[in-house]
Amino acid sequence: MPTSRSPAPEVAAPLRLTAPEAALAQLLALAPGPVAPAAVPAKDALGLVLAEDIRAAAPVPPAPVARRDGFAVAAAATEGAGPYAPVPLPAPPPAISVGEALPPGCDAVLPGFDLLAGPFPQALQTLAPGEGVRHPGEDIPAGTLLRPAGEALAPRDLPALAALGLDLVAVRRPRLGWIATGAEMLADPARDRLRGVVAALAPEAALHPLPPIPDEPAAIAAALRGGAPAHDLLLLVGGTGEGPMDGSAEGLAAAGRLALHGLGARPGMTAGFGEVAGRPVLLLPGQAEDAIAAFLLLGRPLLAQLAAARPVAPRRLRLTRKVASAVGLAEFVPLREVAPGEAEPLAVGGLPPAALAAASALLLVPPGSEGFEAGAEVAALPW
Repeated sequence: MPTSRSPAPEVAAPLRLTAPEAALAQLLALAPGPVAPAAVPAKDALGLVLAEDIRAAAPVPPAPVARRDGFAVAAAATEGAGPYAPVPLPAPPPAISVGEALPPGCDAVLPGFDLLAGPFPQALQTLAPGEGVRHPGEDIPAGTLLRPAGEALAPRDLPALAALGLDLVAVRRPRLGWIATGAEMLADPARDRLRGVVAALAPEAALHPLPPIPDEPAAIAAALRGGAPAHDLLLLVGGTGEGPMDGSAEGLAAAGRLALHGLGARPGMTAGFGEVAGRPVLLLPGQAEDAIAAFLLLGRPLLAQLAAARPVAPRRLRLTRKVASAVGLAEFVPLREVAPGEAEPLAVGGLPPAALAAASALLLVPPGSEGFEAGAEVAALPW
């Protein structure tokens, strides 16, 4: 009699590779529009994308103020004064500190060492009108656009915000839910070092780690359903391959809809995406270089749409040597700038850690290209 046998484990269907450009267009069409703006303290908004222009409604300073410490005077009263020819002032001038508004009738600031004090004060220097004075709008003219909506707030913007008295700024900050899968993550969540890498690549977002889960479709589906309402984008990490223990694609299909599984790029080939309860879900491979590539190709542009961010200008670089690429797959090439405007390729079709550490830009070779000749000028992603 034939002996009974346990059923063979189900193997995921083969990947169907989609060119990155077509995949991105599909993902952006799937995702919702920009997230709602929120007001946050300026000191906490660095790196976040502004939802509104930062524009000076009034001049800074709003009135003439002292540029230096000294005494407020009418410049005409000092005419003819010099170190050996003191000129009496009509009245004791009021002391004034940097940033203080000038009193009526005063249009200059006399340094303290150029005043002979006493019952009959005398000036030891002739001043021109406006000397020692910061005029209205000299720091920031009224109507000046300091930072447009869609750009990230930078540390260099903080002095202008302080001068304008703006303590809060409106930003769009997408909420990212991070779900790591796999028995090793359940056993030791500290092994999830990839989360910090992706968080650094997404400074405009708030990344929230959710509890790790086993790489089982039912557990994945439950985690996605539970995490979707509180997040604008879910990142499901690991289990994206074709092996019997890879359940991310199946879990996403069970929780909502699997729109794409397979990216025509190297690295990043097993990435995919879909949606759960109207929220986009991005499947990131568990290997670091594949996850980074997939996030750069799909996650970063999606975040830009969610945050209504302005596009980042590519870097124009000239290759110092040839890049040979396989036709049919888009391939990443880390570039190291060896001279201004000149870059050396460090790898093709891979993002090894040493190359990433040395790179200043990343070149994406299109799937229909065989590469670039030495001396070719290319457009690369800043890194």
